[in-house]
Amino acid sequence: MKKLLILLIGLSLICGVFIGNSLWAKADTYTQLRIFNKILKEIENNYVDKIPTDSLIKGAIDGMIAVLEDPHTDFLSKQEYEALMISTKGEFGGIGATIGKRHDKITVISPLGGTPAYRAGLLPGDAIVAVNGVSTEGKGVDVVVREIRGKPGSVVVLTIERTMIEDPFDVEITRAIITLDAVPYFGMLDHAIGYVQLASFSRSADIELKLALDSLFSAGAERIIFDLRFNSGGLLNEGIAISELFLSKDKDIVTTKGRFEGARVLRSRKSYSYGDFPVITLVDGGSASASEIVAGALQDWERSLIIGTMTFGKGSVQHIVGPFEDSTALRVTTARWYTPSGRSIDKPASEQGYNNDESADPEVQDSSEVEKKAFTTLGPLKRVVYGGGGITPDLIIKPPKMTKLETEIYTKGLNFDFVVQYTARHKDIARDFEITDDVLEDFADYLLDNDLEFSMEAYDSVQTQIRKRLKQDITTNLWGLKEGYRVRVLTDILVAEAVDLLKEVSVQQDLFRFAKER
Repeated sequence: MKKLLILLIGLSLICGVFIGNSLWAKADTYTQLRIFNKILKEIENNYVDKIPTDSLIKGAIDGMIAVLEDPHTDFLSKQEYEALMISTKGEFGGIGATIGKRHDKITVISPLGGTPAYRAGLLPGDAIVAVNGVSTEGKGVDVVVREIRGKPGSVVVLTIERTMIEDPFDVEITRAIITLDAVPYFGMLDHAIGYVQLASFSRSADIELKLALDSLFSAGAERIIFDLRFNSGGLLNEGIAISELFLSKDKDIVTTKGRFEGARVLRSRKSYSYGDFPVITLVDGGSASASEIVAGALQDWERSLIIGTMTFGKGSVQHIVGPFEDSTALRVTTARWYTPSGRSIDKPASEQGYNNDESADPEVQDSSEVEKKAFTTLGPLKRVVYGGGGITPDLIIKPPKMTKLETEIYTKGLNFDFVVQYTARHKDIARDFEITDDVLEDFADYLLDNDLEFSMEAYDSVQTQIRKRLKQDITTNLWGLKEGYRVRVLTDILVAEAVDLLKEVSVQQDLFRFAKER
């Protein structure tokens, strides 16, 4: 009864605009809504403590949504709605810097190349101690971000504390439209293999990916590694458009089915001139939603070999209602989607969450259920693929798990702090630098000086991984995010595996056969 009351309360509040409209509600619904209004009035007038009405309403809405037991239906605050619109549009008015919190200070993690922050000379590690003369002390990152962002063309003044400079100083920056790259990095790995990462499915994702592919093929690429790891998805239409870059015309990409709408099949409407080049797509537990639509379509049509770990498992479609008068909004699930072979990859709500360890391995996790959900690909090989719980890769390759020491280093940001200080002291680092034993010793001393307890045996066991991370972090600090991406890709285990596979084949069908033999 309590759940029913909460549900009715929420319905009253979200749909209250319809109260009194006889075309909307049944008589018994009116009765429950009148009861709700009486309860709300009674609590407002007579409850022992004064409770803000907006808190009661928010609680009622949250309660109603909780009854649905759907992690993808939620009530968005003004800030959450604004963040969603930024991720969807891929742009906002600001200065172009990633910021976080280090040692209780708002800190620049990295300025984005070509942005006002980059041109103004902001550096990784700069502490932002005031915005327009107002201290940032005690404020959260999200609060300071909102203070820094603003109308393009307007000016914001940041007060900066910087390592090796004694006194704080002001930096005046003119805000501009900041575009978030859907494709943060692409490049050639050798004379014939190109790599491209898709980080989001914003409105410009298909345009950016096409430009990247055009560039790679112009540079001589004959095979492509397509990286969808950590891509949590986005717009359904962009998922269709991205799939079209790899599939021929009139191929089913995804089918949606809702309570009020029958099956709707979305097909590729365009055909590109790249040909049937071999493709390997990288996925992991952070690949979700539109990423899974693309991976599922490419896998079902035998257009790409999928390697990595089981994807997230979000096989539903959401619709945004709003914004309402107070700039809030409702995100509500309206349909589920299915791959071209008919697979639903939606994971039960109780299992939702990023997971990239052994439990995410379909050979370990509930194999009996996977076997019950076997499907057949639509290409000539008629391969077996699986539904339920995410996209199961054709070749499961798990990245090495971080040790306890590595986890402590990175979660505490000690690598970032060390790199800021190291690059401030060493002004003559060449682009082709390597992490020497002396640098590793300096880093070990730095960790000990910052009260991180570990044995040298534990440190020695992860020196290879630490060398890779420090090289990437120093490169990012000195030459920007794109150069940092390049270094990371060159030392990526899954990328190396994909390169080895692609070197052995000239056509996609051979890639499937070769992978099966491994």
